[in-house]
Amino acid sequence: MTWEYKVTNHVIGELKKCVDSPDSKKVIACDEAGKCMVNDVCEVGTEALASVFNEQGKERWELVETTYHHGELLCIWKRLKEEK
Repeated sequence: MTWEYKVTNHVIGELKKCVDSPDSKKVIACDEAGKCMVNDVCEVGTEALASVFNEQGKERWELVETTYHHGELLCIWKRLKEEK
């Protein structure tokens, strides 16, 4: 079995608005070491994330790792490489 990988960067404007709103709960909290946890995700944030994940899933990409920073989502994906 051989895997191929790709890295994508997504600007999640709706998610950033949700995080920055004074009335909203934190969506993603990160500690000083850079570890991030998803907490109290607002509905807009989950829809934006699902859209990114579903778009890649249609092309058989599986999410391996993701990190969020200031409205941008960095994703690492993998899928089986087709044998020729």
